[in-house]
Amino acid sequence: MFLLALFAAAIALELFEINLAVLFIISLSGLSLVFFLYAQFPSNTESSGEGNQGFKHVLGLTLVPKVLWISTAVTTVGILFYTQEFPGMKTMLTVGGISIAICTIILLFLRFMKINGLESVFPILYRSYPALLAAAYILLA
Repeated sequence: MFLLALFAAAIALELFEINLAVLFIISLSGLSLVFFLYAQFPSNTESSGEGNQGFKHVLGLTLVPKVLWISTAVTTVGILFYTQEFPGMKTMLTVGGISIAICTIILLFLRFMKINGLESVFPILYRSYPALLAAAYILLA
């Protein structure tokens, strides 16, 4: 929350023509670090005692969330590179955005297959979609 507030303050100051680039650097790099570290946490799904859950269950509740967190971190670093006009930002935005989109498609298919417990992935999507929209805006503008 602190890093998001810092990012909002940097945007507000930019609107008043006060350029503090260090606020963008600190907030976006901190957010990308937090997103990457969330991928390292074990999944919080509870085993329901059914034994082997199958690949679809592991894909939807373990692999896709980790890829979402990492691709959100890559996209956030791409946004940071865009604000600082560093080379390589288009590659990071493209790779991160496409990864988020592919994970969304996989989650939609798993939702139609009635995999239980996919509700635990929704908070990750709430955090990754703003990065996806920012990447799409930057790449298409």
